[in-house]
Amino acid sequence: MYFRISIIFCLIIAGCSSKKEQQPKQKTTPKIELVSKKNSFVAGDSIALLFKIKTTEDSVKLQVKNAYGNTLLSPIKKENNQILFTLPKNYTRLAGPCRWKIIHENKTILHGKLHIETNEPKATYIESYFGPRSVTAGYNDYSMLTISPTDYFDNPLNDGTEVTVKYQFLENITELQITTQNFFAFYNVRSTLKSGRILVTSECNATTSKELATIVYPSNATNFSISASSAHNYADGNQILTFTSNIIKDEFGNTVSNGTLVTFVIKNEKDAHLYTIGTTLNGVVEAKTLHPDKATNWEVQAFITGAAESNTIAYNFKSAIKDFPVHFSKGNRNIDIGPFESFMKQLVPDGILLRLDIHDKDGNFIETKKTTTKNGVCIIFLGEHFLPEGDYILKLKAAGISKEFKKNIHGN
Repeated sequence: MYFRISIIFCLIIAGCSSKKEQQPKQKTTPKIELVSKKNSFVAGDSIALLFKIKTTEDSVKLQVKNAYGNTLLSPIKKENNQILFTLPKNYTRLAGPCRWKIIHENKTILHGKLHIETNEPKATYIESYFGPRSVTAGYNDYSMLTISPTDYFDNPLNDGTEVTVKYQFLENITELQITTQNFFAFYNVRSTLKSGRILVTSECNATTSKELATIVYPSNATNFSISASSAHNYADGNQILTFTSNIIKDEFGNTVSNGTLVTFVIKNEKDAHLYTIGTTLNGVVEAKTLHPDKATNWEVQAFITGAAESNTIAYNFKSAIKDFPVHFSKGNRNIDIGPFESFMKQLVPDGILLRLDIHDKDGNFIETKKTTTKNGVCIIFLGEHFLPEGDYILKLKAAGISKEFKKNIHGN
């Protein structure tokens, strides 16, 4: 029994070993040849590539790549061992190199490159930029005109394309020729010595750009002169003193821009400073300030910050108030000051400052009270809650006039 089983097992093994081993199917690479000879086109042209192929497989694809992107195309026509690929319009309208590959089973078996030229004859468009839109008169400032001419499909025109630039200022029109480089052309329009407006335009292949402009503003102001005027020179605290300049100009004779800020600095004999400001209109600045309320001497100078300064002028004020009466009542607690009379015996305007300094009998300072005139007079009441009974030194000061009184204050 064992012998029979052994013989059967040997026969099975022999039968298996005699079976022929199956060989893997070998893949062949198709032979493809480019039939189309043209490799240079104009943007917008229809582009088709024809190939001769010795295979019936459907796995052949055309990969197209340019600046627009990358795509994979299937043949649109197969006959007589030839296949035809047509490029999409988005790819044919973009100027520049366009690379292609024939791909079979993820392998590149043929490749090439097309060159697409700009479509300049169909149409030319111009994009132009100009700035800055304001410059300063002189020799150093300028605005740059940048021109980018393109074809009908927005492709930049080739380097060396001629562009005509025209710019106008006052009665002068200048025309010149420049060429594109790296797809655009530029020209620096220099500032002029006179203020005004510069207009520019450009032209390429009979297509003109829109009109652009830059404004030439005056340069920094130069030193100028000022004067002062008023109805009188009495220190009445009421009249207006007006400061006026001559026409302020820059170094090229241009009148400075309207709205130029001018600061007037006023210094008195005690080195105290006052300020007033004004802005130019047609080159002239005007500023105003009130007369002081006491006699003083002013020195006035004007400044345009960081640019120019004026001459220094003097203006002297005479005292408008020569004296004023003071009347004490109600135990010297009530003080009537005035009436204050100005240089023509008229009542002074409301608002003249009066100051009362209170000292004890030994001269030690206690308190200060301030008030202003109303209808030409001032009234101060030193109430019992404010100042107890006793001897005091009272010092009054108004309109530059000082008066001192020693009083016994009593009652309520």
